[in-house]
Amino acid sequence: MIKAVLLAIILQAASAQTLQQPVTANLCEVVASPDRYNGKVLSLEGILLPGEHFVLLYSPSCKPKEGFDVGIQAVFPPEWVSSPNGKQLHKLFNRRTNASVKLIGTFESGTGRYGPDAAPFRFTIREISSVKKAPGSKLLLRLAL
Repeated sequence: MIKAVLLAIILQAASAQTLQQPVTANLCEVVASPDRYNGKVLSLEGILLPGEHFVLLYSPSCKPKEGFDVGIQAVFPPEWVSSPNGKQLHKLFNRRTNASVKLIGTFESGTGRYGPDAAPFRFTIREISSVKKAPGSKLLLRLAL
């Protein structure tokens, strides 16, 4: 009986460590200090811009400058369109419309570039917490292309 209880406690502790709780972060702070957030599970708010071969995550308050690229390649989980927020996001993307989102996922910053757009960062989405049409989304799409 004691062995069973100890095994249950060990397994519970191991599963709690595997699924990290997200840290709420500001997207501009993340791209300004990528080493600080590399490999961490984050909760971020931003705009998703659908491209032909990629989706870019960014914040309108982060202005790119020479030597300071703010593009983040968004990577979606399998079956992302099966969730209610995923379905809503898919509809916006089908209309070539940008989406204002809140996401939970893992941020990566490495020595290489990510995706066909060669973004300096990657965000692997675990959860789409909220979705709505981004203000001025058609204009943002044109600027991104």
